[in-house]
Amino acid sequence: MDRLGKGDARPGFVRKTVRRLKNLWERHGIATKIKDLKARVIEESQRRDRYKLDNYNPARSVEIDPRLPALYEEAKGLVAIDGPTKQVITWLMEEKLEPKVVAIVGGGGLGKTTLAMEVYRKIGEDFQCQASVSVSRRLDLENLLKYILSQIDEDEFSKCQLEGWEKEKLIRQMSTILKGKRYFIVIDDIWKEQDWKFIKAAFPHSHNGSRIVATTRITKIANSCCSNPGDQIYQMAPLNDVDSRKLFFKRIFHSDNSCPPYLEKVSAGIFKKCGGLPLAIITIASLLANKPQDIDKWERVQDCIGIDFSHENDDSIKGMRDILLLSFWDLPHHLKTCLLYFCIYPEDHRIPCEELRWKWIAEGFVATQWGNLDQEAENYFNELVNRSLIQLIDVDYNGSVQYCQVHDMVLDIIKSLSDEENFATVLSGRRYNSVPSRIRRVSVQSSGREHKEAIHTIIKSKIHVRSLNVFGEMEKIPPLVDFHSLRVLDLGHANWWLDNKDIKNIGSLPQLRYLRLHSARITELPEEIGKLQHLETLDLRECNSIRTLPSTIVQLQKLARLFFSRRLVLPADMFGSMQALEEVSDIGDVDNALKFAKDLGCLRRLRKLSIFHDTTLGRATDGGHEKSCLELLVSSLSELGKYKLQYLHITGDIGIHLFRDPCSTFSHLQDLELTTVITEVPKGMASLASIVTLDIKVRIFDEEGLYRLMGMPSLVHLQLKLSTPSWVGRKPTVGSNGFKLLKAFHYKTQDIEGTGIVFAPGAMPLLRRLHIHWTAKDVMSGHCDSIDLGIEHLSSLAHLQVETDCDAATLGEVEAVEGSVEKAVALHPNRHTLQVHIRREYEYYMYEDHKEREEMLNILG
Repeated sequence: MDRLGKGDARPGFVRKTVRRLKNLWERHGIATKIKDLKARVIEESQRRDRYKLDNYNPARSVEIDPRLPALYEEAKGLVAIDGPTKQVITWLMEEKLEPKVVAIVGGGGLGKTTLAMEVYRKIGEDFQCQASVSVSRRLDLENLLKYILSQIDEDEFSKCQLEGWEKEKLIRQMSTILKGKRYFIVIDDIWKEQDWKFIKAAFPHSHNGSRIVATTRITKIANSCCSNPGDQIYQMAPLNDVDSRKLFFKRIFHSDNSCPPYLEKVSAGIFKKCGGLPLAIITIASLLANKPQDIDKWERVQDCIGIDFSHENDDSIKGMRDILLLSFWDLPHHLKTCLLYFCIYPEDHRIPCEELRWKWIAEGFVATQWGNLDQEAENYFNELVNRSLIQLIDVDYNGSVQYCQVHDMVLDIIKSLSDEENFATVLSGRRYNSVPSRIRRVSVQSSGREHKEAIHTIIKSKIHVRSLNVFGEMEKIPPLVDFHSLRVLDLGHANWWLDNKDIKNIGSLPQLRYLRLHSARITELPEEIGKLQHLETLDLRECNSIRTLPSTIVQLQKLARLFFSRRLVLPADMFGSMQALEEVSDIGDVDNALKFAKDLGCLRRLRKLSIFHDTTLGRATDGGHEKSCLELLVSSLSELGKYKLQYLHITGDIGIHLFRDPCSTFSHLQDLELTTVITEVPKGMASLASIVTLDIKVRIFDEEGLYRLMGMPSLVHLQLKLSTPSWVGRKPTVGSNGFKLLKAFHYKTQDIEGTGIVFAPGAMPLLRRLHIHWTAKDVMSGHCDSIDLGIEHLSSLAHLQVETDCDAATLGEVEAVEGSVEKAVALHPNRHTLQVHIRREYEYYMYEDHKEREEMLNILG
C-alpha cells in the first residue's frame, strides 16, 4: 500500500484490472445465454424425438372414411334414435299455442345433442324463426345471444356487430324480433340453473306455438327448464345390446352382420364394456377400424378398457375416460400434437376446418419435406375424423365440411393432457393457483379483467410464446413487441376494441406465420408488416375500415392466403410480385384494372379466387379500356385454369366471356359461382368435367342450356336461379341422361310463368335434397299448361323444402301451388320417410281472391 501511494505501481494497472473484470462479467453473461440457447435446442430436439417426426412416413391421400356417413345415417335411423325423435317431435308439435319446453336429460356420451339436432333438422323449417346454440360450462351470454341473433335475423345481427350491442340491448331486440312469431330454439348443454334463467329471459312468452328444446346432464336443471304444466322431460337411455352391436359393427365392417366369426366373442366383450354409450362405442370402433382384424390386438384393446361400466354411476365417467385415453395414446405422435391443439378453442366452439389446418401448418405440426402442406394437413384432419375424435358439423352433400368440434368429454381429456405437457395455457376466467413460468401457447377465452396477473406473466414469458389466440374481450392485449417465437396471432373473435396503435409494432414478430384481425377501428396496416417474411396467412375480412394495403405488402414473399373486405382497393402492383399466393378473396376493386388483369395470370399457384362486383373493371371503363381489360382478365383466368385453380367466384359478365369457348381449359376447377345474372348458360360449361359445385343465375333457359348443365359429369351441388326466361315449345325436361351424381339442387324462379322445368322419370337418380323457391302468382299464370313439376320422379329424394312467395297472389293460387306439391309427395316412393317443409313468404301481400286483387290494381291505376 505504501508503494502504491508512492507511485511505484505500473501505470494503468487499476484501469486494466477494471476492464478485465468488466469483460469477464460480459463473457459470463454471454456464456449464460449460450447455455440457455443450448438448453432450448436440447429441449426442441427431445420434443422432436418424442413426437418422432423424422420417422413419419406420409401415406397416400387420406379421405374421410366412407363408412362414417353411413354410420351417421344409421344413428339417425336404426340405432335407437328414431323412437326418441318421434316421441320428442310428438310433444313439440301438439296443437297448443302455449310456449313449451322439452328438456332432454342424460349423462355424457348418451347422444343428447344428436337427438336434439335430429329433431331440429326434421321440424325446424316449420317455424318462422329457428336457431340452435350451445351453452357450455361457462356461460358467455353476450356471445350466445349474438349467435342466436345471427340465425334469426342477419340484418339485425350486422347492425349489432356494427354498433357493439351489449347484453341488455341484445335481449330487448331479440324479444322484439321474436314477438308475435312462432320460434323454435335448441339450447344445448346447460350446466347451471342460473344460466337457464338468463337465456330464457330473451324469449318472449307468446301464445303462438313457440317451442324450446334444452339438453343437460343434470336432472335438477331439466326440472328447472320444465317448470310449466305443459313442459316435458325426456330421459335418455343407453343403447341395448342389439343396438350397440349394430352401431359397433356398422362402423367397422360397414354392415351389422359382417363380423368374422373369430371376432364375434371379443367384439361382444368390447361393446358390452362400453355400457351402451354411443360415444364410447363409436370411438372404440373407430380405433379398431384402423387396425388389422387380428384377434390378439382386439383382445388387448378389450383388456385396456377396464371393467364394465354403467351410465348410472361414476364408473361411466372413468370408463369413458379410459376409452378416450386409449384412443389418444393409439394415435401417431404427429396426430397427438394436432389433437392437443383443440384445447386452444372454447368448449362447443364451431371451429372452421380450414383455419384449424392453417394454424397446424403455421405451428410447424405438419411435416414440410413431403410435398403439399395443405394436402398433408387435410390428411391429418381426415385421420382424426376417421378415428371419431373430431366431430363434423353441417356436412354438405358434396362431402365438404366447413366446421368441426370435439365432444366436451374429449376436450376434457385434451385439456388435462395439455396441462401435463405445458402444451397451452387457457385463460378462461377461472382462478389459477399458478401460471406456468414458460408459456408456449395462450388462449384467452374470457375478459382480461379476470387475469391481469396472467397477462403480465405472458409478457415476461414472451420470448417463448408461439401462439396467441383471443376469443374473449380484453381491456388490452400485451404490447406486440419482441415476441420472437410467435407464429400464430389470432385476434379475430369479438375484438371490436382493437385499433391502429395495438398493431403498430406488428413488424417485430419475425416468426409470424398466421395473422387474423377483427375490428372496425383498425383503419390501416403499418408499413412494418412487410417485415413479416414468414407470413403465410393474412385474414382481414372483418376489418371493414381498411381501404388500402401498404406498399410493403409486396415484400411478403411467402404469403399464400390473403383475405380482406370487399371495400378494400387493392394495389395492382402486388399481383406480379407475390408468386406464393394460393388463395385470394374477396376482390372488389383495384387501383389499376389493366395491370391487375394482366398480372393476375402470373399467380400459377393460385387455387382459390373470388372477384366480386364489376367495380374491378370500373377504372378501366373510366379510361376507355373496358374491352381490353376484360380480354386481359379472361386471358389471365384461362391461364390460371391450366394450373391449380379449383375454386372461382366471379361476376356473370366475366363468366360469359370466360366460358364462351366450347373447349374451356379448367381441368381442376371444382367450385364455380357466377354472382350476377347471365343471359344464357355458356357453351364452355359443358366441358367443365371436374365441377362439383355450381351456382348460376340465368335469364334465358332452354333445352340447350339444360343439356349443357347435364353434361357436367361430376356435378353434386347445383344452385340455379331462372329470371324471366323464354323458350320455344315445351318446358326444358330433366331426363335420365344427365345429373348422374347430383345430390342437392336449389332451384329458384323469379318473374317467369309456370315451373320453368319438369322432372321426367329417372331424373337425378341420386338427388337427396331439393329446395324450391317460387312465386305463386307466376307459377299459376294462365299461360302455363301445368304446375306439375314431377317431384315424384326423384326416386332418392330425402328432404324437400318449398318456399312460396305469396306477393300479389290470391289465397286460391297459393293453395293450388301447395296442393300440387302435396300431390307429388303423396305419389313419391319415399313418401313415408320424405321430410317435407312447405313455407309461405310475404303472406301479408296476399289477396283473398281475384276480385280483391283487381280492385287493388284499379286503385293503383
